[in-house]
Amino acid sequence: MKKILLFLSLFVSILSASAFADTAPVPTSEMAPRHEGWSFSDFRAIPIQSGGRIKPLDSFAREAALFATGRRQFEGFDPADLLISWIAFPREWENHRFVKISRIDVRRELQLDESRVYFSPSELFNNFALLQYARNMDASAAGSETMSGKSDRGRKESPREQELGNVLSRLTLFRDIVAGNAWLVIPHADGPWVSLAGGGASAQPPAPAEDEAIRAHFVDLIKAYQAGDMAAFDRASSVARAAVESRVPDWDGHMARSLGLEVFYNRMHPFQFAWILYLAGALMWLVSPGKLLRLSKEQASSARVRRVLAGTLTSLAVICHVGGFLIRCYIAGRPPVTNMYESIIWVSFGVFAFAFILYLIQRLSITLIVASALSTVGLIAADSAPAMMDPGLHPLVPVLRDNFWLTIHVLTITLGYSAFALTLGLANVTLWNFFMIDRAGADASDAPVARARIQTLNQLTYRAMQFGVVLLAAGTILGGVWADYSWGRFWGWDPKEVWALIALLCYLAVLHGRMTSWIKPFAFAVWTVVAFSSVVMAWYGVNFVLGVGLHSYGFASGGTGYVVGGVGLQLAYVLVIALHHIWTSKMAMVAPKSAV
Repeated sequence: MKKILLFLSLFVSILSASAFADTAPVPTSEMAPRHEGWSFSDFRAIPIQSGGRIKPLDSFAREAALFATGRRQFEGFDPADLLISWIAFPREWENHRFVKISRIDVRRELQLDESRVYFSPSELFNNFALLQYARNMDASAAGSETMSGKSDRGRKESPREQELGNVLSRLTLFRDIVAGNAWLVIPHADGPWVSLAGGGASAQPPAPAEDEAIRAHFVDLIKAYQAGDMAAFDRASSVARAAVESRVPDWDGHMARSLGLEVFYNRMHPFQFAWILYLAGALMWLVSPGKLLRLSKEQASSARVRRVLAGTLTSLAVICHVGGFLIRCYIAGRPPVTNMYESIIWVSFGVFAFAFILYLIQRLSITLIVASALSTVGLIAADSAPAMMDPGLHPLVPVLRDNFWLTIHVLTITLGYSAFALTLGLANVTLWNFFMIDRAGADASDAPVARARIQTLNQLTYRAMQFGVVLLAAGTILGGVWADYSWGRFWGWDPKEVWALIALLCYLAVLHGRMTSWIKPFAFAVWTVVAFSSVVMAWYGVNFVLGVGLHSYGFASGGTGYVVGGVGLQLAYVLVIALHHIWTSKMAMVAPKSAV
């Protein structure tokens, strides 16, 4: 394994500092200083080559900070500030606790302090258990490949193994950054780019003098950073940026706009703004009476103002949501078909899109309340768990490239998930209305209004479910077309295929039961909520829990406890309301007999 060999090689240079970092005296303070108030604007925009694409240095800094520390910002350091600080003050960071080990079983195995989450590179570099694990993994991988003739790449690593591997990768990343090997920043027109330290696939750089000029510009900006001279740092960054851009092959206005837009996107956080506005819109819709209520003239006027405000907030949310989505597509040059983060963004948008269609048909604000709440939850989940759901922009793996059918398949099937998510929200509201009627009694004064509301919610759920069934069926068939195109067979009982089919059959059963009146409104709401568990398994479980099959490009880990807990709470909610409804119904049947 390359990362293990790299880890072992780190011990050769553990006490050596980067040639770039030694260009100025290193302060003796225990903590490297933050450079608050610095813009880092030109430094962020320097083009580099990393992860298979050209990106601004700002994106690499954010990815590195998130991977090493598990946070978007660590101890107040802006990602760009943190990146250059690692290079400028390696000795301070060598002894600073910033490498995250999230799993307690891994900390226990490495004989580390189990009460801590962050550890310094020096204590991990000198950890015998980690070194021994690296050697064992390397020997095991080599033996497995020798015995079978191929490596065990199809097997999904356990969460413990993944975390141990990530610890090694975090240490390797830090050392590569300090040594100037972490990214390629010196472009060559007739060959691969090279790093600041001279690493790269190109052994014959066409213009050594120009290469050294770029390295000298980086040395100047590191010296200025170490000295705390913001003006000199900005000048050196601007010069370095211009030097790199002048060497980038096919550099044009489109590439410049794309990289500039990526820096803007990184700093803007459009999806964070979107969920805040969705939440505010949902709350405003919630306090705006719907058309099922009879209002006085004054109440109607006030409700109209609140609805206008609610509509404005949700419109702004959609603008931020769609804007961020389109920016990602423009930068990456592809639709969102790669990972859970992008699918959650797409599904959250789809929920609101379907709700808006239903709102245009029946003009009931409950659809927008439910959709805004669901979109808020989805975007918060994507925004708050970046270590689990990678928000970075990455090139497609080979099996996904230049494949029209795959794109259509993924977008269609996830839109089906959107419709089912909307049915989940509407069904939960329906169950709550049943609970309130059962609690108040069938003869309560507002019972007729509540029954009318339940009937309307039931119809909305039914319509949304029809959308979902059609899209999921179409997406599953299109997935077979893609499988035939990519793997030479239409259907292979892969876990992803099987669970997509199970989810489709679950909703077909519920839909058919409702159409034939086999299940009544209350049971329809119950089974609608329960059926969404199949979507959770098809969408999340196959990739994050099972981790087997041909869809390995989507495998990941993390968040299982939260997802299982959420599903458990949802089912408990259904069970409590169902038991209460059954008990109330029986009591209502007994009461007339007792009176007689």
